[in-house]
Amino acid sequence: MPQPQPRDLLTVQAGALREVLAALPDTAHPGALAGVRAAYPEADPGLISALATQLRLQRRAEDRLGPWAQEMVLEEEALQQATRRDVARYRAARVSERLDHSQAADRTVADVGCGLGIDARALAEAGLRVLAIERDPWRAEAAEINLALFAARVRVLCGDALSLDSAVLDSCEAAYVDPARRAQAGPRRIDGGRSRAVNNPGGWSPPWPWVVALSERVPVVAKVSPGFDARLAPAAADIEWLDHDGDTVEASVWLGSWGHGMRRAVALRGDVSESIEAPRVEAPAPGPSASQAGALLVEPTPAVIRAQLVARLAEMLDAPRLDGGDWLTASQPCGTLLARAWQVIDEVPHGARELRGWLRGRGSVTWKTADAQVSAHDWDRRVGHRAGDGPSVTIVITGQGRAFAVERARS
Repeated sequence: MPQPQPRDLLTVQAGALREVLAALPDTAHPGALAGVRAAYPEADPGLISALATQLRLQRRAEDRLGPWAQEMVLEEEALQQATRRDVARYRAARVSERLDHSQAADRTVADVGCGLGIDARALAEAGLRVLAIERDPWRAEAAEINLALFAARVRVLCGDALSLDSAVLDSCEAAYVDPARRAQAGPRRIDGGRSRAVNNPGGWSPPWPWVVALSERVPVVAKVSPGFDARLAPAAADIEWLDHDGDTVEASVWLGSWGHGMRRAVALRGDVSESIEAPRVEAPAPGPSASQAGALLVEPTPAVIRAQLVARLAEMLDAPRLDGGDWLTASQPCGTLLARAWQVIDEVPHGARELRGWLRGRGSVTWKTADAQVSAHDWDRRVGHRAGDGPSVTIVITGQGRAFAVERARS
């Protein structure tokens, strides 16, 4: 039987089957779907499996998409690469601002590689018109369903942006591009997918040189991975790294007339954001430094470290860099989304053997190695601590050969 298409998941029969499946405690259990198929022999078994998959994906997507998850048709690999709702809303608000909020209703943004339509929805909610372009027919149909509420503002076009008449994109005032960074090839993975990561930006779809060329015609913001090589962006482009709830989830490159040659770190929590920036041409300054640890160790978010803005953050917070590294130190909580404060309990031995002795009898250990050359996993392996009955502990290992026992500071 052919794979059910997105619209097959919306029929009356599909609705009835969905209610039955939703009542099951675990649709992943081998016997669960067999019982539904036996009870509904006239139903397509493929449709039952597809509906069960949708339920699982929607539950899994709640952390990423919030209430949007229950309103959308989803697909495994597209969901893995999808923008988080809060990040999509943040970026859409910035696009609307740069296109002038007061005229947003008359401005059209091309969403190139729209996937399931998450960024297109955020752009539409920000008051913009959207031309959502997706080359995969299944995902394009899913996006059309997911964006039906915004049909007056959003048009979904199934096609390859590289093959479109240039007038289609030139008719838009701006473009958001989310290049596919996975190729549909290779053996089936354990999660059922067959794609593989494409590390060379020239092999993305659309390729990075095409994205840069497009920015010469219309302003462009492109979504890239946090590990994006900043040297690939034109000197005038802005590059911002985005943290969401403490995780660096992606980076954005603002190209063409939207670029001002800045590097920026952004921290998001819900609808609240904070940012810090500096010119890309400006060499990172050392900033204030101290050798004595204060009452608190301050951990910059990964985006701040990636953007090489630790010194700028140290100046902003009046919290010097401990031994000139990426950890800051302070006497008072900093009250910012761009860093996390830890109360210093004690400075402890740095060597693996000495640390093993210091930890004897204590519970589990969480290692934090923000600026150290050795990963938390390697420290755990080197020390070889066996958790005892005592309380758990967090150990900070700095890149300057020091170690501290800490606990999360109250804000």
